[in-house]
Amino acid sequence: MISNVQFIGMALVATVAYACFAQAEMLCDHEAVLDANGKLQPWTTYDNVLKGSMAFIQHCPTKKTNLGDDPWYLISSEFNEDGSFRPNQNNQGSNAYWAVETVARYYTYTGDRSSLDCARLLLDRILQFHTPPDWNWANVPRTQDNSPDGEYTDAESEPDKMAMVGYAYVRFFRITGDQKYLEAAVAIAKALFAHMQPGDDKHSPLPFRVDLQTGKVLDQYTANMIAPVLFFDILVDSGLSEYAAPRDTLWKWILEHPMTNNLWSGYYEDVGQRTENLNQQIPMEIARYMLHHPEVAPDYKTQVPALLTWVRGRFGATKRYGATSVREQDVCFEEMSSHTARYASVAALWFGVTGDAADREEARAAFALSTYSTFNKHTKDGQALNYVGLGYPIPWFSDSYFDFLAHFMDGMSAMPELAPADADHLIGTSATVKTITYAAGRIEYDTFEPEGSEI
Repeated sequence: MISNVQFIGMALVATVAYACFAQAEMLCDHEAVLDANGKLQPWTTYDNVLKGSMAFIQHCPTKKTNLGDDPWYLISSEFNEDGSFRPNQNNQGSNAYWAVETVARYYTYTGDRSSLDCARLLLDRILQFHTPPDWNWANVPRTQDNSPDGEYTDAESEPDKMAMVGYAYVRFFRITGDQKYLEAAVAIAKALFAHMQPGDDKHSPLPFRVDLQTGKVLDQYTANMIAPVLFFDILVDSGLSEYAAPRDTLWKWILEHPMTNNLWSGYYEDVGQRTENLNQQIPMEIARYMLHHPEVAPDYKTQVPALLTWVRGRFGATKRYGATSVREQDVCFEEMSSHTARYASVAALWFGVTGDAADREEARAAFALSTYSTFNKHTKDGQALNYVGLGYPIPWFSDSYFDFLAHFMDGMSAMPELAPADADHLIGTSATVKTITYAAGRIEYDTFEPEGSEI
């Protein structure tokens, strides 16, 4: 338990002078809000974005399947602009990681334990469909579902997403104490370790896509080896030291290959093998890891700004009132709020290193821009229907919710002035909060780790 918590006056009040414009530009369904200097401001508070978006997830519409009344995020990756159901493939593997990251932070931020339920439903459904023990890839999750029926039976899967599910299992075990998640994670780790290869410029140590039953490699390269690095890292932190060596091997490959050739390809589940198709997701998550673990990245003060510059140059050339708007990948070259918020959260962490006002403004403006896809015109009862981004009016459970909200909460931790000035919140902690209670002038919580730091 972290004790002797000190509350510091970190929630700053910003007074904004708003200029008057005869016809303000519309960004998605909201008028652009500018200050007297023409700098873009969020159209609403970040607190409102978080609570309205989580309200939609917590009251997600359901559809009858063979397994019961399933929330849509168990069935399909997306739905229609007006909030009606749309069947599509489901990317449940990556959603599991980001759902747990989001609810872990949101529970800490609000004390609303019911927010954990959506992650539990998703993890339990994935666990229900792990592969048989006699398959080449045994006891691992199906991370992609091309038949939107809530049953994860595809014979193809992605090892990097298996690692993301494994990480989510361990994190959720730390929150809930439910041993089944840790046991499932260890089974995934064993399979990943058994299939690791040295790797080179054209072959990652774990392939991108495989046939689970036969072991045939279908796509051989993904730069997303940061996913198994994170997974093995949390297992080592949980006392399973045998995963330190494979973690270090993977990290060494990242530094020697994609960090030198910028071949940042192979992440999105609905894109086949296109090694030349680069994306911003992987380099930004590697930059985040470096900032959280500078001890394994001695050159991070050179490498992190280089990664930010690369993403800004290739995917962030579009500016809106000075705010960098980040596009997803070469074959889906669309501005997306989740990726803009991801970029902003890494820029905010980098500002924590440099203290440079220009770095702070880069993060602040991108965060502000990313709010404009939230609460679209079809929103009802305060439950936010969120677009993917500017010019992309289809909600996705990843880009509009799970792999989106966590970045705002990371931003609050790095730049506490984004948090509400009139309420107490635990906005950042290095530990996993198991239970938390808010009372007048007091926050009490228990953590999985015996010590840590908090804001």
